[in-house]
Amino acid sequence: MQVMDSVEISLRDLLTKAWRLRGLVVSIFLLALLLAGLWVLKTATGFSNPVSYFVTLRNIENSKFPNGTDFSPQDLLIPQVVSALQQRFDFPPQTNVRNFISVEYDSPMAAAVSLKYKNRLAARGLNQADIESINDAYQLELQGLMQSGLRIDVNYAGLGVDEETGSAIAVAIPQIWSEIYSKQFRIFADTRIQGLAVTYSDEELDNPTSVITAKTRLDSIDKGLALLSSDNRLASVTTQDNKSAVDIIADLNRFRAVYFNPIFAESDDSGDRVSAIYVRERTLTVEDWKRRVAGLDRTLAQINDYQNSGKAIGSWDADSTGREVVGGQNVQVADGALGKIIELSDKASLADYMKTVLQQRQDIVEQISRLQKEIDLTQGSSGVEISSEFLKAAAKEFSGLTAEYQELLRTARQRMTEAAGDLYLPLSPPAVSGSMITTRSLLVFPILMIVGAIVSMALVLLWPERRSRPLIAAMVPDMRMTASQ
Repeated sequence: MQVMDSVEISLRDLLTKAWRLRGLVVSIFLLALLLAGLWVLKTATGFSNPVSYFVTLRNIENSKFPNGTDFSPQDLLIPQVVSALQQRFDFPPQTNVRNFISVEYDSPMAAAVSLKYKNRLAARGLNQADIESINDAYQLELQGLMQSGLRIDVNYAGLGVDEETGSAIAVAIPQIWSEIYSKQFRIFADTRIQGLAVTYSDEELDNPTSVITAKTRLDSIDKGLALLSSDNRLASVTTQDNKSAVDIIADLNRFRAVYFNPIFAESDDSGDRVSAIYVRERTLTVEDWKRRVAGLDRTLAQINDYQNSGKAIGSWDADSTGREVVGGQNVQVADGALGKIIELSDKASLADYMKTVLQQRQDIVEQISRLQKEIDLTQGSSGVEISSEFLKAAAKEFSGLTAEYQELLRTARQRMTEAAGDLYLPLSPPAVSGSMITTRSLLVFPILMIVGAIVSMALVLLWPERRSRPLIAAMVPDMRMTASQ
């Protein structure tokens, strides 16, 4: 009981002392609030959020450019892009612009995708398989969405410019990148036509070496024209003389029939060693391809024998009754039904394999026929007199065909680049992301209030007791007693 009284007296004394020091305590709390406000104001004025610019990628799929090379968000910050950016905005040479710019995969639609799948997961009655399926679909869609867009952040305060200039820098980065990559790196070049260019040289067609060189170039031109004429995007491409790939093919066939074939046939009759080696190489190639055809024929015969035998390749070794143990349970399948399933599966796979083998065989047979024609063409004289005027006319015609093909190929590449356009599309105007006052900076208020409370408590505990004078009320009885006496 005595302890409780002492505690009550101590609490009363503390409260009394705190009330007596209320002005000082309130001043401490006001000072804490003032310091917290000054800190938040300082952080708000000293820190500025970067300008964020979202773009979506075009002509880039699975992180690869149209020509097959890999793409990375850091491609937007290569030295060529940074140098052009520095020149456009007149930054001092010592300014490291790249340190204040960041580019990474991102999309503002990611939050919408997350919300969609969150609502799907909130549905009732989902089992574990449904949840896993939804999560897999979410990861797949989110990954595709994130890799289809970029977020460009520009710390304009660090660069020493205002927000408007920072926005202009963010817009200029993908523009410069798209222009540099389109013109300098040939990313829009079709991989099929990259190796179709021919090296031009004046061929007089008056010796076997010149004729063989022309023959190789004609084969390359044939291949390129066939590709251009079969592509709907490039079939309409023409030269300045309004000649398309089909027109040049017709001119090429005429050149072969009128000029080149007679020259090629007569060039081998000269007994030149170069011609003999060329014909020998072609003959060996034909023999090699004939052996390949024979191997494919044996494969087709084996498949045919198997299909006619009515046997199944797969074997079933479960047990004599056709019983297999799956997951600890006995599953019985009739031998006839199971064998039929395996046989149908084997026949389906063999049918696809046979199509592949037959196509390979047909391609090789066509190559053999073409090479055999060349070999036959060199056997014996064509009966055409090859004069110097004839050779000059053939060389002039051949030079013109080569020039037309090179012009057509160059125009086709330009068409592909123009059709592709830019590498990006803006999703939204550049804007400052976030607020000047962050949640982290606001934490200083409760922290300083707690510090103020601790300081106030320590001050109350350590403040010296005031010396109390005798109370008047306590002296009154003595005074009355003296008066009565």
